[in-house]
Amino acid sequence: MIDLLQRRSTNNRYKIGLVVLILSFLLLLVRPSFVEASDTGWDGALTTIDQLHDSFSALELTNKQNKQQIQVLRKQNNEKLKEINIQVQLIDKVKLDKLKTEADKSQKKYAPLLAEYTDLSKKTTEARKRKDHKSVLLFELKRNRMKASVHAARQEIMLKKDALTAAQKQATAKSKIVKDILVPVQSIKKQITAENKKITDFNKQRIAADKRYKAAVKQGDAVEAASELRLIVGALSQIHASQNKIYEWETMIRSAIYAAEAKLPK
Repeated sequence: MIDLLQRRSTNNRYKIGLVVLILSFLLLLVRPSFVEASDTGWDGALTTIDQLHDSFSALELTNKQNKQQIQVLRKQNNEKLKEINIQVQLIDKVKLDKLKTEADKSQKKYAPLLAEYTDLSKKTTEARKRKDHKSVLLFELKRNRMKASVHAARQEIMLKKDALTAAQKQATAKSKIVKDILVPVQSIKKQITAENKKITDFNKQRIAADKRYKAAVKQGDAVEAASELRLIVGALSQIHASQNKIYEWETMIRSAIYAAEAKLPK
């Protein structure tokens, strides 16, 4: 009986030991696979970060340089546009000022004569209504005596006004040629404004991703860091594309400015 119990105890210990051995073996099989997969993902993330960081640095530098170039070109364009607009306002200004002065001078010179003639006409009409034939006769004599001088005065005034009007039309036509060339500029500027808004949005995305990227680096999470750095590089790439568009549009504005400047009267 005792032998039987000893054999059963020995068998139980053997079974327990066998189970422990099998479990240990299974753990050895599973654990290395898990560690290897984890390490492989982490190492892969490091490689990705290494590659992305080069792109990040290159894009950040390029975008900074492009931004400076755009700012310089935009400043030049705005200054030149302002200068051309001033020159447009000065087209034939000396000539126009002279003609206007002459027209005003002529109008002022003959104002008393024309006022007297108009007054006599009114008095003649009133005298006729009163049937005051004597007054009508006197007023008509005075008025008829002035008629030739009044006619000459009106002719001179009209000629000077016509000369001013013709010169104004010519100046307007010259101005229109220049202004028409610059019409597309406003439309292009609206496109630039819209694209700048996109850049603002891309920058917001970049900043948010950058915060998450730094947090991941602090936690030693290479996989998450790689993911956020990829987003940062993507945003910088979008900014780069937008900047290229803006620079091209600013170049178009510059071309329009040069074309308009060439049409300004010499």
